[in-house]
Amino acid sequence: MLDYLIYLTVMSITPGPNPILSMANAAEVGLRRGIRLNFGMLAGIAIITAIDFFIALFLYSYVPKAEPILRVITFIYLLYLAWKTYRKGDLTTDKKSATFLDGMLLQLVNAKVYMLALTCLVSYIFPLTGNSYKTVLLSTLIPIICFLTGLVWAVGGSLLSRLYARHRRTVCTILSLSLVLLAIRLFL
Repeated sequence: MLDYLIYLTVMSITPGPNPILSMANAAEVGLRRGIRLNFGMLAGIAIITAIDFFIALFLYSYVPKAEPILRVITFIYLLYLAWKTYRKGDLTTDKKSATFLDGMLLQLVNAKVYMLALTCLVSYIFPLTGNSYKTVLLSTLIPIICFLTGLVWAVGGSLLSRLYARHRRTVCTILSLSLVLLAIRLFL
């Protein structure tokens, strides 16, 4: 059980599309306005966990066939996010926060979240649990811990908002390059 919690926490807090977008959004518009994105991420992760739960239970043999398609979709979406983030560096009056829907849609194409949930279910939860109540309970920790680690990044972004305002172009360039590297890493 402790291994499961450590794996889940470490994998969800490491840099990826969620933390980068959460941090940049909170730095841009503040934690209070930016929290909608994080709730959207929570909803998306909950949906993915449910999808992965049923995939792992009933269609596990088909998952490897779906992975390449998920990778391509995620690659395209990460490049789109990188472009959007890079362009934010040119805008000085745009203080539009990412929405609940933005956060949820990010999750639905985020291969890291699919693989995180699937790995947790297959490697940790199913072998540990004998009844469905415990399985469902442990499965709900996936979106909750992902949400909490996303908030850590959002708070960091909010605290660094002054630095972000002074070095907007540089920060947006670095964040967008990070997203491009994440996209490339999908195929390495």
